[in-house]
Amino acid sequence: MHENNSEDYALRHIYSLENTKALLTKWGWISEQIRVGIEHATIDVYQKFVWLHIPNKIQKRGETIKICGISRFISKADYVGILIDRCWSKADPYKLSPGNDWDELIAKGMNDEFYQLNLLPHFVICTCHAYRGIEKAFLQDTKAKQFLDDHPILIGQIPDKHSVGVWKYLGAWNQEQYESCRANRQEAAMAELAGKRSLYQMVSEESSEEVSEGW
Repeated sequence: MHENNSEDYALRHIYSLENTKALLTKWGWISEQIRVGIEHATIDVYQKFVWLHIPNKIQKRGETIKICGISRFISKADYVGILIDRCWSKADPYKLSPGNDWDELIAKGMNDEFYQLNLLPHFVICTCHAYRGIEKAFLQDTKAKQFLDDHPILIGQIPDKHSVGVWKYLGAWNQEQYESCRANRQEAAMAELAGKRSLYQMVSEESSEEVSEGW
């Protein structure tokens, strides 16, 4: 897939067969054409672009069969865009629950695994395998990272269904709204903490007065 095969694993999070299938669907391929063609797809990732090749003829049971083929260069922006769209569609805020603090949420995985989400001032990070793989892929691919940083909605946020799910959980639909929602969440948490401290101080003072009167 890549000039350096050791980098293949992380890059597959961006240039995956599933993302390629979504691109083919976007370009008007029907499901049967995709089902047959994707088994013969070759994806070559270069520094600034991607080369996708699906032959228009294959051998099956000794016969030559014509299928829908493609050979073209693809902008990495297309793959980044598809990755974002797929993560956005899979993000489910109802699978998130509060963590130990206001800036933490917990996501439940498919095998009853739990992942921690940290709400940083500008980004959400997740401890799940997919997030770490996608993050590593963008660190390896500077051109794809450029398109992610320039994305008008995410502006650099690693596209993962859990991190994007946090946005939906907070009611945010872009980076600016996320930062605003997080600030409001922090302010509410600090106000609640201040209220608890004030109440504790009030109770402590009343208890001290009662003890003094008893003496």
